[in-house]
Amino acid sequence: MPAFIETQFPIARLSVESYKERKGGNQTLTRLGKWWGRKPLILVRAAILGLLMPSSNDAKKDREVFLQILTMDDEGAWARCKPAAQRKLGRAAFDALSYAERIANCDRPESIAGPSPQAWAAINAHLGTNAGSLPELVEQLGQRELGHRPRVGDAFCGGGSIPFEAARIGCDSFGSDLNPVAGLLTWASLNLLGGGPEVQREVMSLQAAAMKAADEQVTTWGIEHNDRGERADAFLYCVEVKPEGCDYYIPLAPSWLVGEKSQVICRWHRVPGSDRLRPEIVRVDAAEVRRYKAKEGATVAESRVVDPFDPDRTWSVAALRGPDGLRRWTRDDVVPRPGDVFQERLYCIRWIDAAGNRRYAVPDDDDLRRESQVLELLRERFDHWQRQGFIPSRAIVSGYNTEQPIRERGWTHWHHLFTPRQLLVHGLLAKFCSEMASNTTSRCASMLCIGRMADWDSRLTRWVSDASMGPSGFLCVRRLGKLAVG
Repeated sequence: MPAFIETQFPIARLSVESYKERKGGNQTLTRLGKWWGRKPLILVRAAILGLLMPSSNDAKKDREVFLQILTMDDEGAWARCKPAAQRKLGRAAFDALSYAERIANCDRPESIAGPSPQAWAAINAHLGTNAGSLPELVEQLGQRELGHRPRVGDAFCGGGSIPFEAARIGCDSFGSDLNPVAGLLTWASLNLLGGGPEVQREVMSLQAAAMKAADEQVTTWGIEHNDRGERADAFLYCVEVKPEGCDYYIPLAPSWLVGEKSQVICRWHRVPGSDRLRPEIVRVDAAEVRRYKAKEGATVAESRVVDPFDPDRTWSVAALRGPDGLRRWTRDDVVPRPGDVFQERLYCIRWIDAAGNRRYAVPDDDDLRRESQVLELLRERFDHWQRQGFIPSRAIVSGYNTEQPIRERGWTHWHHLFTPRQLLVHGLLAKFCSEMASNTTSRCASMLCIGRMADWDSRLTRWVSDASMGPSGFLCVRRLGKLAVG
């Protein structure tokens, strides 16, 4: 007898559910880490159940039962409808909606326990089973069709959607991948998310303890605090270049709007006798905020550097790299060398006081001294931390996507993607996680924690002055305490 999936498959409804899962945010596995090409869990569930469920001579009844199993029938969709939507719409109005309109008001199938007792009675009557849950149904269908519990293997498991969902609905699950990151994500999905509340509490306890220890060390060093009793909430850096024919370095950003709600912008001024411009962080009126939001004062636009004092004078960014390209950074480099085309500078710090009040300020001499201290602290630990794996050490392998940082910035090793402050904080947290982890589960969880931090805290991170604007041109290095809640 052919399997259900060999005779029919509810593509339209599954497409709606898959789209909702992918676009709705708060996906189950993306909390561990993102992976390109990750399959929707509802699609994996449907495919496995479609392979296990036999078809009958009644195709219409087969479809009804299959949708009941997935809670994608009328009753199942209503059970998943959010309480507020149920009160607002009522059952009759809900049933009158198209399936896509219904699902907009519903939780995902994985959010509820499964079919109702009444639905299970209909499912069992049609399939000749005696199940009250998906794992029981999978076990019984597997024993009947295969002679054993179903085994699902994915030789290219990637982010782990197939092994995770297969295990969750009761299959023996196997996965492998040549990419070690894929292996880590798949292992974590099965052992962290699948480990239950006890494992998750253990992991959260480790992360909290490591964060506390790292925070205490950062506080002892004094690299995030000033004499006013404030702590830095964010460090804003920018790249600057000195084009041919220009006698000063130009800081680069497509917008110098620092904070839209706080109405803060950055202006640049010439300094007599110096080739470095002076930043000024000022609060302006709403009209000027709108002008800066519209890119007034932008110093990079359409891949060209723009003179902040003469917008008609521009230079090609590509031409700045020269005919022979940029100098390739060496393993020991963590900051640009004096002769490099692209330089970096800290131009703004966001401070927060004990009452939670924030302010933006240009870094003063003490702040720059703390920057030098950060670099010194990192250099003291750099070789040892790389050997221990607390910070990246490998060279960037040439490839379709990895050529870009090599060609456009001269970076040759993965640690070049991070500033000294970022490497110091990430390495410190990795060190404490490694020392405090008591088992493989905790150790893997801490690795994912560091990876998530790195994703939001690197030289490629952009400062967003307002969530509706998208990224600006600012590099943002968040402080340790901010990363704890980010």
